[in-house]
Amino acid sequence: MHRDQDTKEHTKRVDSALQYAVDLVRLLDALPCGAFVLDASQQVAAATRVFSTLLGYPQGVTRSVAFRDLVDAEDAARIDDFLATGEAEMTHAVSLRTHAGRSLSRLMRFARLASGEAPAAWVVGILIEERAVVPPPVESKLPADEAQAFAGVANWEVDVATGRTLASRTWYEIWGLEPDTDVTLNAVMQQIHPDDRDVARIAVQQAIGAAVPFRFRHRIIRPDGTLRWAESAGRLELAGSDGAPKLTGVVLDITQRRAAEEALARYYDIVSASPDRIAFLDRAGCLLAANAAFLEAIGQTREKAVGRPLQEVEGQGPLSDLVYRNLGRCLDGGHPVVDDIYESSPNGQAHESEVRLFPHRDDEDKVTGIVVNIRDVTSVRDSERRLLQSAVVYAATSDGVLMTDSDGRIVAVNAAFSRITGYAEAEVLGRKPSLLNSHWHTKSFFTRMWRRLIKEGVWEGEIWNRRKDGEIYLQRLHIRRILDGRGKVTNFVGVFAERPVSANGPKHVEYLAHYDPLTKLPNRLLFDSRLSYALDPARRNRTPVALFLLDLDRFANINASLGHQIGDELLRTVGLRLRETIRPADTLARLSGDQFGLLFEGIQTPTEAQEIARRLRSALRAPMTVRGHQVFVTMSMGIALESCLDNDTEVMFAHAATALDNVKQDGRDGFRIYSEPPLGTSTARQRLTEMLQTGLEGGEFELLYRPRVHLETGRWPGAEIRVRWHQAELGLVAHERLLALAESAGMTLELGQWILAEACRQLRDWSLRGIPIGILTVSISETQLTRFDLVPSLERLIRTNEIDPAHLELSFAESLLFKHPEQAREVLNGLYRLGVGVTLSEIGTSWLAPQLLRRLPIRRLEIHRSFVDAMPDSPDDLAVVQALIAMAQALDIDVTADGVRDDRQRFILLNIGCLEAQGDLFAPPLRAPHYERCLLQIPEPPSDAPVEPRLPLV
Repeated sequence: MHRDQDTKEHTKRVDSALQYAVDLVRLLDALPCGAFVLDASQQVAAATRVFSTLLGYPQGVTRSVAFRDLVDAEDAARIDDFLATGEAEMTHAVSLRTHAGRSLSRLMRFARLASGEAPAAWVVGILIEERAVVPPPVESKLPADEAQAFAGVANWEVDVATGRTLASRTWYEIWGLEPDTDVTLNAVMQQIHPDDRDVARIAVQQAIGAAVPFRFRHRIIRPDGTLRWAESAGRLELAGSDGAPKLTGVVLDITQRRAAEEALARYYDIVSASPDRIAFLDRAGCLLAANAAFLEAIGQTREKAVGRPLQEVEGQGPLSDLVYRNLGRCLDGGHPVVDDIYESSPNGQAHESEVRLFPHRDDEDKVTGIVVNIRDVTSVRDSERRLLQSAVVYAATSDGVLMTDSDGRIVAVNAAFSRITGYAEAEVLGRKPSLLNSHWHTKSFFTRMWRRLIKEGVWEGEIWNRRKDGEIYLQRLHIRRILDGRGKVTNFVGVFAERPVSANGPKHVEYLAHYDPLTKLPNRLLFDSRLSYALDPARRNRTPVALFLLDLDRFANINASLGHQIGDELLRTVGLRLRETIRPADTLARLSGDQFGLLFEGIQTPTEAQEIARRLRSALRAPMTVRGHQVFVTMSMGIALESCLDNDTEVMFAHAATALDNVKQDGRDGFRIYSEPPLGTSTARQRLTEMLQTGLEGGEFELLYRPRVHLETGRWPGAEIRVRWHQAELGLVAHERLLALAESAGMTLELGQWILAEACRQLRDWSLRGIPIGILTVSISETQLTRFDLVPSLERLIRTNEIDPAHLELSFAESLLFKHPEQAREVLNGLYRLGVGVTLSEIGTSWLAPQLLRRLPIRRLEIHRSFVDAMPDSPDDLAVVQALIAMAQALDIDVTADGVRDDRQRFILLNIGCLEAQGDLFAPPLRAPHYERCLLQIPEPPSDAPVEPRLPLV
């Protein structure tokens, strides 16, 4: 009988313990992380939904599962040790096994349950987080209290009969009370904010009277006067453990969430009140959010617009065209876009809007959509155009112009003022026009002038003035005052000419404002006007208009070698030859510098545009004689051939400029017609990105080594690193093509970092084996310079591979020094501190100041291969090479010539002082084993060696 009684008591204790475990797990379900309870035999007594879902048990982890089945053997043994030592709690990283057998690493906290509530060997486990490091608590807490404190949630219980409240320790912390405070329901109600108290009383009364669950938000006034926001939920338990009805529930501290919600509401109010149209599109082009201005503009309600594609909501309008045309640039490239569109209001009035597309990024820096901001800039653009036209007239007019402030001090003059008076702008700014006084007029003359100017606002007449050299001359002067919006005088403007200008004279202001003074061709202002005029009939008749942009190739080299006078004469000659090649009705203009524009109307097909381009190339290829110099020039052409139904002048110029840039990237001396990117461009780019990523991870890339050769000794002091790609679908992809593919796929940074890391690894291997490698040169792209922490990354690679930085050299294109001067200076100085050498490549293609070279830690210059390739047939290119070598020698900088093809070029370079070169004459890019054999002077090359070096190795 005693045995039966003991068995019943044991069963009762076990059932009680199991019920406690289940109740505790219900509480722990409020945690965002998982938790479970183990019994004395390490069986899972209960587990939260989060823990079960994490391990792949949708129906929950049952009691038949032992904890040692869920962890590695080592972790199971560690739990055994914990139980044996009798410690109260333990925090340790545990490797969990899911139902599918996958391993998950989590930081867990194990705590032994209090002996009065469950068997002493029972344990509660809480998943903290992945890779978290949690310091041990200052004082021991019950697992339930610790879980509630972690989640910011607390449970409570109210005896309906007495109003006495029982709660967890975290509940007291939320309400600002001491844990041992005796609290009643009425006292709790008094701590609720008066504005929320009635809602709380009604909810509690309904819960008690009608057993209706409640949930509401309220404010808590803590004893110290601070205010907290909380969310309370509860229900009536009709029979508790003692048989009395009780209210039970939880309270959640939402103070921080409430602050975030209020801030979000304020931001929404600001966005809604903005006159700009603002919207958010997802990656599929669907409208997810929009402010009132945007919805009003498209004539849609929020319910009908949100969730639908922009094309359906806005229709086939200019905004949709702009957005879908730039989806790839924003979503895949991550670049913002700013462009203007023309729209029509419901009353038919046209207006101009500036559209800004910003890529939206999530916390992981992934582009999730596009933020669209549209602003009406009609008046702004009109003002800009008027200002531009005024500025052109101001700068190009042959009449002298000076402007003074309200006190009569000169604030601005134009170039004609300096040409007529002999005073430079810096000499007259801040002074008064009286410095031009000839003293031939009486004081009463100037008194009458200023009286009329103040009374009528304008004065016009003839006046004698004095030039800087003392010469007295007669002016025709026109002075006008300028008033602000309140009628206050702000400036005076004077326009003068040396003599009266005839209405039919050749120096009309209008003529000078619209024609280039050097070539006498139309300038950009007149060309824009004619293009706009040509678009109207083109839209009506649906006939294409062709816009050609022409750039002289390497015109800067001609200016540098022959002088600016020869360069100016060459521009006039080119303009004349182009004028003779086209029809009289076609428009030819000099737009800027060495860029010309051509406008052709009535072009029917791309074939016709290509024929015109070939005719222009043929005309320019014939040699030109300029002041006794025979000059050969080539030209790059970008062509925009469009129906102009939706495009304006700026769009056509942008398309032609894009085509022109493509020609320059392909090596210049050619032409290309702009074409819209195909619909599948984004998909193709994504596919290319995936192929490149797979190639990087799968070892499909291989480094090649292009030797640098000492021209006198034949010794190899180093090599330039190149890369090629062994791709199953594309075949063997060479260095230049691979770089272009990486740039188009947005993988330049990843490829460049791989090349740098692989070069350091190979350098370490050769160093350990004693191979006389010399210096390895790695080219650095613009993306690596501007978007990557290059110096710290390289420092880590050098330290990890334990290599001598003196054997490494980074090469930067010369143009990067001018495009990103501050970043380039910082990176180059950082490399100098590391002991890594710096090479400037493509020398000669842009303007390089010796002062800049002296300030930067540059070890070597590499002359661009185009100049070497033209030797010895081109005296001009030879002169450029000589000048570059002389500059390098004067600054004590090494110089290397790239692209040497034959012995003639080699001997010329030696004679003019260039001691190092690289090119096909010596050796092509070699694989690592072949390059190594050449350095060690092993006679038999590997079977796959493309060619033996022609120079002996010393």
